Amino acid sequence: MNSHPDRTAGDVRPPLISVVLPVYNGSEYLVEAVDSVLAQTCAHFELIMIDDGSTDGSRMILDEYAAKDPRVRVVSRENRGLATTLNDGLSMARGTWIARMDQDDIALPHRFERQLEWLEQTGADMAGSWVQRFGTSDRRVVKLHKTDAAIKMELLFCSPFAHPTVMMRAALVKRLHYDKAWEKAEDYDLWERAAEAGWKMTNVPEVLLLYRIHPDQISTLTADRQQLQGYEISRRYWRFVFHSMRLDEKSIDETLRVFSRSFPGVDVDALDASFSGLLRNTTGDARKVVFAHATRLYLRVAADCPDIVSKWDSLNNEFGEGSGAVTRLKLRLFRWLRIRVDGGLFRQLRKFHVWKASL
Repeated sequence: MNSHPDRTAGDVRPPLISVVLPVYNGSEYLVEAVDSVLAQTCAHFELIMIDDGSTDGSRMILDEYAAKDPRVRVVSRENRGLATTLNDGLSMARGTWIARMDQDDIALPHRFERQLEWLEQTGADMAGSWVQRFGTSDRRVVKLHKTDAAIKMELLFCSPFAHPTVMMRAALVKRLHYDKAWEKAEDYDLWERAAEAGWKMTNVPEVLLLYRIHPDQISTLTADRQQLQGYEISRRYWRFVFHSMRLDEKSIDETLRVFSRSFPGVDVDALDASFSGLLRNTTGDARKVVFAHATRLYLRVAADCPDIVSKWDSLNNEFGEGSGAVTRLKLRLFRWLRIRVDGGLFRQLRKFHVWKASL
């Protein structure tokens, strides 16, 4: 292993923030990413960049930054994978907070300053933020939930954070680490274990990072593996939440079947039982999150459920807000036209339905 010496070792104080930025063949966008970190209004940080066996010009770029900025620490070694690289960064970190950053994104100049303010204000153990997509015609702002309760309900269905926006208490994340067994979904796995460990979670309700969309991000094979791992992590968390709420866990597997693309003969009564239990045990923003996902999953099974409208009406009458006329119309449409999630018509309609954008 070759590494540059710790150029900040002579500092009287350790850095407030340790930025962990893993690098693998990232030369195309790396300069923009690193420059956005070094330009932060909060300058009391170290930037740890680990070259995970790159075969392009990434190492040369990293060396140039290490030579001119004492906050930069660079390690170059053979390829070991993302989870191991992130853990290596954690082990090197000297800051009170760990901030994540990716090699192809751009942090807005006030990102660190704003996150530190928000963490102090909320008393949270970790904070992400909203992101704006760029790099293609898709420039949507992805707005992630703010409150701890809402985030922990969102975690039942998907990752509630944009990984490269997260800032975490170093002492806590060093205890949990990233788990290599969940490579490709290592962030979702960490958030799930952190939730079980009782971390307080939040997202700053502002765009603090530009999230680049490009064709080299993820292959079809990787996406399939990520989806399977995500399902298992979600299942693990459902069991934790149901146990905590003292709910009947028998309906969990049937409910999670609706996440798959093929689910003949779904027991909608089990779906009702799962969501009714969750909704009775939540309030405010957390309840809104659960209800929104319940509605989304009811649309997924509408084609095969003759009484889907009446079932959703019962849920809406007890836990919903407003008349629900638009959702009722969508459910009827999905039922009458037999729209299924593996069909082309569904994919077209999905563009117009308010579906959660995932990173």
